[in-house]
Amino acid sequence: MRYFAILFCVLLSNIAYAQIGGKNVYDFLQFPTSSRMEALGGGVQSIKYAKDADLSLAISNPCFIDSSFHKQLAFTNAFYTDKTNIGNIAFAYYHPKIKSAIAYTFQFASYGKFDGRDIAGNSTGTFRAADFNLQVGIGRSIRRFYYGVNIKFIASHLESYTSLGFATDVAIGYHHPKSNWTFAAIVRNAGVEMKPYIKESGRQKLPIQLDISFSKRFKKLPLTLSVTAHNLQTWNLKFPEEEQTTLFGTTKKKSKGAEVVDNIFRHLSFGAEVQAGKPVRLRLGYNHLRRQELGVGRKKGFAGISAGFGVNIKQFAFDYAYAQYHRTGSDHQLSFRIKLDEFGKKAK
Repeated sequence: MRYFAILFCVLLSNIAYAQIGGKNVYDFLQFPTSSRMEALGGGVQSIKYAKDADLSLAISNPCFIDSSFHKQLAFTNAFYTDKTNIGNIAFAYYHPKIKSAIAYTFQFASYGKFDGRDIAGNSTGTFRAADFNLQVGIGRSIRRFYYGVNIKFIASHLESYTSLGFATDVAIGYHHPKSNWTFAAIVRNAGVEMKPYIKESGRQKLPIQLDISFSKRFKKLPLTLSVTAHNLQTWNLKFPEEEQTTLFGTTKKKSKGAEVVDNIFRHLSFGAEVQAGKPVRLRLGYNHLRRQELGVGRKKGFAGISAGFGVNIKQFAFDYAYAQYHRTGSDHQLSFRIKLDEFGKKAK
């Protein structure tokens, strides 16, 4: 535990000047890894249920990986705009010799076909673009405290250019079983691009970020609330290009107080999960950063709002999420989970 804490502090000190917003390589690592995560606002979740171990959530938050994930298989795919698919396949296995469960994940992002052109505009045929991540995660616990690490080996192929990278997630958590509240802090995607696309251009930064998540499950209500503070490594999340204009074309400026409040909420995402009967869960989420960046003018529509549901039947679980990123584009995300270890046993 002592060495783990030292590693966490070292990673934290290295992200003080990190930036977001298309300035990094391997940005696909920032996409939600599960439908449940997407439906609850898109932020990393600290939800921990003893009878509902969700491997798709543990892909982003490894500190809660334990024996309850043994022989669980999870598959997630997100159908984004213009035939873009981003998803993952994960499998967890508890190893008695090391007294730990290890989660093995293959993460992918396929961006489809593109038309190639030379400098004169002549066609050079079509090409594809895709990103991949091979990940191994492990979690341990000491009483109510949890800690875990993901190790990532990343490959990106864009036309004839290839990039290779290495990254890690480091997470710590706390779960109080009686009051059912949970906390987690995660440093995500801390690493290096080992082989750049173009040698002369040098190495690019990875999308490193610091997230903190809280969740509370109520005993007398079938409700779980979650709040995630994301991208805490950067205070100002507003781009200079974001300006509000009046009908006369002049720039409309907010007061300093309004700017501070808006920036605070850009770091937050909110989620609510309601258990509607034993097998069904209904979910609703809100992400203020998405709404401010992707909403159009004053009529932002449902940008930043997400919703979904989950169904658990015996050894199987199915989750669906819908999130509107823009008025002209949205995300439909599906997740399937199978508990292979429970086949042939009585369902709980």
